[in-house]
Amino acid sequence: MDTTTAGGPGIPCWAQLGSPDPRTAAAFYGALFGWDFTEDPARGPGHLTARLRGLPVAGLGPVGDLPRPGWTACFTVHDTGKAAAAVAAAGGTVLARAAAGGVEDLYADPSGAHFAVREPDARQAPSAAAGPGGFALAELITDDVDASAAFYGALFGWTAGDPAGPLGRREWRLDGTPVSLLLPRPAAMPRETPPYWDAYFSVTDVAAAATRATLAGGTLLMPSTDIGSGSIAVLLDPMGAVLTLVEPRA
Repeated sequence: MDTTTAGGPGIPCWAQLGSPDPRTAAAFYGALFGWDFTEDPARGPGHLTARLRGLPVAGLGPVGDLPRPGWTACFTVHDTGKAAAAVAAAGGTVLARAAAGGVEDLYADPSGAHFAVREPDARQAPSAAAGPGGFALAELITDDVDASAAFYGALFGWTAGDPAGPLGRREWRLDGTPVSLLLPRPAAMPRETPPYWDAYFSVTDVAAAATRATLAGGTLLMPSTDIGSGSIAVLLDPMGAVLTLVEPRA
């Protein structure tokens, strides 16, 4: 498949939080990950860039065009115009196109899960994302694995691997390289929770980080759990956004 035509390459590159109170959210994530924050005028009033060791790791801002508070995973594309056409052709919805000089385009897939795309920009590269406290990966939680695989396959050229583990989690791959995860809705996930892209953030000790998060005002939704490649814990931040902590296995 020609992923240039479809808008590819589809590599996770950034995570952006939409929050009803970005400043309160910043206090939480600062306590959890050691982030500090600078104003991000390119995105508009109320937007912040989270930094770790002086390097950008994530963005925080108002809910804006999002259907609800939450983290949005962003993927690189060669051409945002081609990506917009590919999203529409595959059955997705345009939520917001960036104005001239803007940063990202926001979309919803056919299930309603929102995600963003942008062309690579070295000025905003999440340089610290490879280490603890950085955006590690994204996972789509969906009610229809086949439909999701078809949509993102058409958009980015991804292929879904075989289900693994008790929850049937799959790796999404691009040219054989893992780029994200695909998870059928777990039985414990409330039915009223719509499909969504979950943002994973790397930590060195997931149990200790989960405790730190609850002390900072977060809610533990799932305690430290082994998923084979490491351990994860799922949290709700004080403003209602879900996130996952991951302690990768060496």
